Amino acid sequence: MTDNMAIREIERILSCDENGRATVEKAKEDANKLLAGADEELKERKQEALREIEEFKREEISKILQDASAKAMEVEKEAKAYCNGLERRLKELQEELVSEFLIRFYQEAGVDTKAFDTP
Repeated sequence: MTDNMAIREIERILSCDENGRATVEKAKEDANKLLAGADEELKERKQEALREIEEFKREEISKILQDASAKAMEVEKEAKAYCNGLERRLKELQEELVSEFLIRFYQEAGVDTKAFDTP
């Protein structure tokens, strides 16, 4: 092998080594760019997922509140009806008590109460 051939072979090896280093460096840069892009996309997706979770919670809370409001209105309606029934019954009992009191009052006063009897 001649010196020229050896020099050319060394130059070729050095050139390949330089090309390899440049290729590795370029690959590192590309990988870093991909990682940075993936990291940014991950952050965006995480933010979107958090927004979706918050929207879901708002919708569910709204549904729960609507259901609770409807149930509260039903309970209020039933309570009013029950109170109205109690008021009617109280009025009836008051009338009966007043009537019985008057009859006893008149009887003790010696007044004939047969006219007060109801059929």
